[in-house]
Amino acid sequence: MEKSFFKLPLIGCLIYFLLNILLNIFSLYLHADELFLGNFTWYVFFNVPFSSLLQFFFEHYFIDSLLVFGLLTLFFHSAHVYVVNKVNIILLIIIMLIYCIVAYFITINTNVYLKIESPLFLIFFNIAFAIIHYVLDALLLYYLIVFCKGYFIKSQNEFILTKKDSPNIHFVLFSIFSCFILIKCFIFLNRAFLNVFNGSIYNYLTAIYLVAILCGFVLSKQSFHVFFDKIQYEKLFKSVSISSGLIFFFIFIAFTIIDNNPSKYYIDSFISVFNNINKLLLVILLISLICLTINKTTKYYFGKAVFRKSQN
Repeated sequence: MEKSFFKLPLIGCLIYFLLNILLNIFSLYLHADELFLGNFTWYVFFNVPFSSLLQFFFEHYFIDSLLVFGLLTLFFHSAHVYVVNKVNIILLIIIMLIYCIVAYFITINTNVYLKIESPLFLIFFNIAFAIIHYVLDALLLYYLIVFCKGYFIKSQNEFILTKKDSPNIHFVLFSIFSCFILIKCFIFLNRAFLNVFNGSIYNYLTAIYLVAILCGFVLSKQSFHVFFDKIQYEKLFKSVSISSGLIFFFIFIAFTIIDNNPSKYYIDSFISVFNNINKLLLVILLISLICLTINKTTKYYFGKAVFRKSQN
């Protein structure tokens, strides 16, 4: 039997990713006559641009898989389940199958599309329904783990956080949850400000945004050096919420500034954006703010040099 803190949640995340794709493809195939003309498989894999398929998989499968990985890590830790063996993996497959099916129907009933001209109202409308959606998903996964808790094979020894493991575990959990929230919020902003950029410019700005987040996480890694003997749920929640909220506010202000710029209607290429020094400075400022916010927040909650036991 192999015991690991992240291995079983990672396996569950991969199972969820594959099952979720299969379930959605099967659902689309059942409604192929209503949605597509001609052969469904031919249409999806040959008529749809590869970039569109990649973006769809990234937004609908990969991002949600990050949340599942983070939740499984916390729920398995609270249930003291760390052993990777045949029995636990089979139970995990059953749990993730049930979760994917029920979560699919939750998604259908919480996805509401309105034609609203106000970007601000549309953003908060989408965020409100997203919170309802993911809270229900989290509760569903939690109670599935609790129900099957007695059937999992557990190690006789409890998983003890060491001075080396504790900073790394908190860093991974912070990065996973922050990445999920920040990318989801960016998607909501793009939907609200749909006419600000064309497709190619949006792809470049998305890449810049992802690089900025990645740089922020890399720079914040050095802030996680304090040992805690237990997972700091409260600190994780506060640090993720504050840093994500501030970054979302910065990005919203930037989109608003660009949206109110009359020259946006004449932007038709990536080069023309960076020929405008104002937009170049805005991008540099945003990258700096994202890195600074993540670094300062993590340093405040996890980077104090004085040794102390956990408060939870």
